[in-house]
Amino acid sequence: MKRSLLAIALLLAVVFAAIPSTNAQNCDIPAFVKDMVKKLKDECKKLEGPDAETSTCTAKRDKLLKMITKWNELVGNSPLRLGPRDMEFGVVQTGTLVAPANRRFVSQIIEPGKGASITVTKREATIPPKKTKGICVVNICAVDLNTGAETSLATHTFDANADIGAQVVKTFSASQVGNKVLIVLLDGKGGVGDRFPYSFKSTKD
Repeated sequence: MKRSLLAIALLLAVVFAAIPSTNAQNCDIPAFVKDMVKKLKDECKKLEGPDAETSTCTAKRDKLLKMITKWNELVGNSPLRLGPRDMEFGVVQTGTLVAPANRRFVSQIIEPGKGASITVTKREATIPPKKTKGICVVNICAVDLNTGAETSLATHTFDANADIGAQVVKTFSASQVGNKVLIVLLDGKGGVGDRFPYSFKSTKD
């Protein structure tokens, strides 16, 4: 139940308004999520009263579980459904991008007053080095659960000649990510089939 609660405490509103739409596209967040944020806020008001904010519901276990159920009803079997695509804080996740594919991670809710950091590393892989020349563009965004405002926080590009062990670490303060969800898009670039083996870790403090 602990993992469920933390991992599901996550996507309860993945969307945007505060910055220009050109930045909003960096994390490849579907536009229809704006409508889902509104529906989640409406659901919270049904549970907690007309003045409730989304964060009021996510702070309470029983209400959170109901909100999770509502979220999954809204997203169906899309990539936004809570499940294996979740970003788990403190857990190293590995994979290989094969251009032109991408990989999107969506975090758990970050409590007010807490910051977070994201680490992406080009890892050693059991494939020939000439096949690991993929380019990886890392885009990091934050979504406010109460307002639906999205902020583009950082971007970084690993070029085709990046060494094994090359790493980027981005750290964000509580004012940047508190009461927000982080979305990280690893965007594979380069020739078709070019690979970028990566490890990914998020932490909050």
